[in-house]
Amino acid sequence: MRSLVKNSFKFALLAALILVAAVFASAQQTTADAKAPTMTGASNLSQAQIDEIIRKFTAKETEFRRALNSYAFKRDALIQTIGMGGQVTGEYHRVSDFTFDDQGNRFEKINFFPMPSFPGVTQEDIEDLGGVNPFALEAARINQYSLKYVGKERIDELDLYVFDVAPKVTPDAKKTKDRFFIGRIWVDDRDLQIVKSKGKAIPETKNNKFPVVETYREQIDGKYWFPTYAYADDDLVYDNGTDMRIRMQVKYTNFVVGRGKVTITEIGEANPEQIKPDPTLTPPTSQSKPTSTPGTQSASNATNADGAEPGDAGILNERAIDLPKPVYPPEAKKVHAAGQVQVKVLLDETGKVISAQAVFGPESLRAAAVEAAHRARFKPTIDNGVAVKVFGVITYDFVAQ
Repeated sequence: MRSLVKNSFKFALLAALILVAAVFASAQQTTADAKAPTMTGASNLSQAQIDEIIRKFTAKETEFRRALNSYAFKRDALIQTIGMGGQVTGEYHRVSDFTFDDQGNRFEKINFFPMPSFPGVTQEDIEDLGGVNPFALEAARINQYSLKYVGKERIDELDLYVFDVAPKVTPDAKKTKDRFFIGRIWVDDRDLQIVKSKGKAIPETKNNKFPVVETYREQIDGKYWFPTYAYADDDLVYDNGTDMRIRMQVKYTNFVVGRGKVTITEIGEANPEQIKPDPTLTPPTSQSKPTSTPGTQSASNATNADGAEPGDAGILNERAIDLPKPVYPPEAKKVHAAGQVQVKVLLDETGKVISAQAVFGPESLRAAAVEAAHRARFKPTIDNGVAVKVFGVITYDFVAQ
């Protein structure tokens, strides 16, 4: 099996990447590489040859993205904030299995997701882990990008075409929610697939910045180059002058052909037969234990029909059918309290909140967040045709008043 990162040199290479990132982290990059790579082989191609290479590898990338919908895989994502002395000051860790249904919709089953000590991870960050960072330039979007051929470079035993990539029109964060890639890509000259990328997501806003990420791929099943490792160590500089150092490591493993059976069903769409208990069902378990709050269902009722504990559904905001905003408390106005409150909730088989407890955030804002959480409604979770209870976290962002 051909691999950009050879097993015998993998850890040495990763160590080198970490060292290089640490040295240059203080200088935030706009593109992937400021210096041209060391070129080998023929680097002077005609424009017609370059256009043909682009046509072929974008077609391959479209095929790769389509093929990925037939594979299940595991993703281990670790994001940390780093202090002045190099110590870890906050952490977001999420380990998930990904499968796809027959319509190609992605489903994430979270296996490990301790309460983050770094609450600054946004929904855009999570989406970028699956989209922008393991960059796939599909033929359908090629007209939105400009590609500049840099030359050829040899890495390990691979001869690679090198391109600088940027959107033709700089996206406006106020007008689009689409993420774009800006940086550099390396394309295998034989398979004509991207085997490495280095760059960042745009557009950024004054409150949401993204690190430069370096992603490596390996050949799976002798056909497709799938992302297997992504790394970032970068300083994010915000418009107000504050600086935050981010270190990120994402691993993709266990690629196997297969589709998931778990579907998310809107309330009212579920067949009544789906709600019946199934004694053969074994929902995914969680390391989290149910918690109870005065006036809510007790933890003793937080089990599914077969006695199994509910699974952990992670951040629930995007799955909400109705997510009322919390009322800013009068007592919080006295101290101009602000920040994010995280509320851990238990959802019943219909998606109703039956238990809620604030686990993170300013004390003066927690009660308001819990009250709002009790009024939220979510899509029910159907596992193997049976509606099940799940745990999850709702996040509320309060602005000082």
